[in-house]
Formats: sequence, structure tokens, C-alpha cells
Amino acid sequence: MTQTDADTARLTLALNELRLPAIKALWAQFAQQADKEGWPAARFLTALVEHELAERARKRIELHVSQARLLPGAYSGVSGRSFR
Repeated sequence: MTQTDADTARLTLALNELRLPAIKALWAQFAQQADKEGWPAARFLTALVEHELAERARKRIELHVSQARLLPGAYSGVSGRSFR
């Protein structure tokens, strides 16, 4: 096992422990893009954290809508944000 493989395994475990599923799903793709485009560390981390926050907000809205027990069709979703 190379050092990169060990780091990847440790990061996966840490992201599981911290309950950061969006970052876990995206970090490798973002790291590759960051390396290719020469992103500073702050930009790389900001992009990951912004995606984590957006995913959490989407899930929270989804949960609240399901708990609200609205009539079918009463809510068009996050993108539309319109109520009938």
C-alpha cells in the first residue's frame, strides 16, 4: 500500500466518522480538478464545504416537506419553490 492509498483510506474513515457524506463522495473528483487547475487549498476546501452545506440543506427541505404531509402536487420542489 502506497502512502496515497493509506491517506485515502484514512480520509474515508474520517469523513465517515464526521458524517460528511457529500465531501466523501466528491473529494477525489475535486482534488483531481484542484491539482489540474492549481487551486489554492482554501478554494479546494471551500468548494467541498459548500457542496456539503448545499446537500444538507436539500435533505433538510426534503425532510420538512415530507413531514408537512402536504397534498400531492402542493409543493413543486426546491428549484421551483412555488406553492399552490
